[in-house]
Amino acid sequence: MAGLGDMVNKAKEWAGDNPDKADSFVDKGGDALKGKFAGHDEQFDQAGEKAKGFLHGDENPPPPQGEQPPPPPQ
Repeated sequence: MAGLGDMVNKAKEWAGDNPDKADSFVDKGGDALKGKFAGHDEQFDQAGEKAKGFLHGDENPPPPQGEQPPPPPQ
C-alpha cells in the first residue's frame, strides 16, 4: 500500500510531465470552490498558485509581500 508521501511524489512527477494539465486541474478545482463559497475568490486564487508552485517543485514558497493571512472561519 502506497503511503501519502509516495502519492505526493507521484503527483509531482505527473505534474512535471504534464504541467498544463496539472495547472488546469488546479484551476478547475479553484473555480468549483469559488462557486460554492462566494466572496473568497482571492483566497482560492492564492491557494491555487501555491498548489501549482508545489506541484512544480517550489515546496516552500515565500508568503506574499505585505499580505496578512485570512481570518479563521467563524
